[in-house]
Amino acid sequence: MKKKGTGNQQGRAAIADDSQNCQAATGVDEMNFAEFPLAAISKRIDNGKKTVTFEKVLFDRKERRNVVRRLTLSGSDRYGLPIVSDEDVLLACIQLTRLQGYQAPEVRFSRYELLKLLAWPDNTRNYQRLAQSLRRWKGLSIFSDRAFYDHAAQSWVNRDFSVFDNLLIYHRDGQSPSTPTGCSRFTWNEVIFNSFQAGYLKKLDWNLYLSLSSPIAKRLYRFLDKRFYYGNHVEIDLHELAVMKMRLSENYNAAQIKRALLKGIAELESKWELKPLPSSVQFERVAMGHWIARFQRRPKRKALDYPIKSGNTILDRFDRSSLAVELTRRGIGPAIASELVGNAASTVIQSMIELFDWYNKLGQIRGAGFLVQAIRNPDEIAFPRGFESSEQIAKRRTAQDSRIKRKRDFQSQREVSEHQMDSRRYEAFTAFWGGLPPVTQMQFEEQALSQAEPTKRLGYSRAKGDGGKLFEHYRTIILRDHFERTR
Repeated sequence: MKKKGTGNQQGRAAIADDSQNCQAATGVDEMNFAEFPLAAISKRIDNGKKTVTFEKVLFDRKERRNVVRRLTLSGSDRYGLPIVSDEDVLLACIQLTRLQGYQAPEVRFSRYELLKLLAWPDNTRNYQRLAQSLRRWKGLSIFSDRAFYDHAAQSWVNRDFSVFDNLLIYHRDGQSPSTPTGCSRFTWNEVIFNSFQAGYLKKLDWNLYLSLSSPIAKRLYRFLDKRFYYGNHVEIDLHELAVMKMRLSENYNAAQIKRALLKGIAELESKWELKPLPSSVQFERVAMGHWIARFQRRPKRKALDYPIKSGNTILDRFDRSSLAVELTRRGIGPAIASELVGNAASTVIQSMIELFDWYNKLGQIRGAGFLVQAIRNPDEIAFPRGFESSEQIAKRRTAQDSRIKRKRDFQSQREVSEHQMDSRRYEAFTAFWGGLPPVTQMQFEEQALSQAEPTKRLGYSRAKGDGGKLFEHYRTIILRDHFERTR
């Protein structure tokens, strides 16, 4: 037992060192989380607010009608809604899950290793801060009305779920690096874990993310990195970007929004591949009270290569140190574990660990000696029928992702064409409407309302008393429909 504890201590110390010193640690981000701001952009929630809602009306190509996508976040009475630093903690939990291979929704950890992954100082205040953050995520409920994308089903779904189903925080596990790992644990909700397993993930430069000082820069980096998948240019309504993506105040005017965004933009221009743009191009007023924000990405720099003499060409140093810890957890001494990690390819080690676990789970017990010999002599190992390593799964998913990408490229071209067509139709309607005198506009609106679809007319009537954006949305739809019917 003493020997095993020493291995854990050395392995965890290696993780701590690598999480801070690794030059190109590859992380991952869940695509829905990159799109929706689950945490506030500030350090506190004003007026103890415990529920926020984001809503947008979009045209659904499959149903050929406008639909409302609504995301509601509700925090617990005791811990409230997540704040800005909680987003870092949630991402760190995703990195821990990645290191454990997405094998199960339950992830075991110690607060010490989570602090080191976050590069937070190892002190009592941060242990308490981490516990509070995990509890805020545990208490958060997410209500999705066509807002959460189910990658496996390839559709937007109505789902109500939490982030964590269970959480256990072992309050003594942060006292020193020698404390055994895995004392604390959290369990992902099945909706989120299924998204992980379905591969709805994107790469995230973890070291770059941690180096960003501005919360706006961090959130903008994740959002733009996702959107740049379709090309090096992103254009979005300024108000939508500020409120629905960055979680800035709805009361901000355009000038305040631009000031808030510029600090984060400047940091991404200096540390990332965001291309500087003239202010008139970055933010353009296209109509009264309507602004567009534009972003461009520089051509990607060639990734720095850090060759490893041992042949570890896939996993970075952070991953290799975690493999040493995994070997010690399976009964291999720290010295042999270090030797294996230093001399064998990381993919081989990972595959043999998976094979070792597969045998033992079936009751066909294999000892540490089998694992050592399998790693040293992988050519002598024949994978049994029914076993599939993560490398094999990754190759299969890569082929599947390639097919999906071709499909997305085709859909993207269709979306651009449809967007251009819709823009021309909107410009024609705007020119027509602006040329009518007020009296004629009133008559036209009465005719349009009388011939509108019942659902649209009902929405118009319900929203008319309150006015605001929802009413203007229904009114514009009804007017445009009648214009296109009669022009």
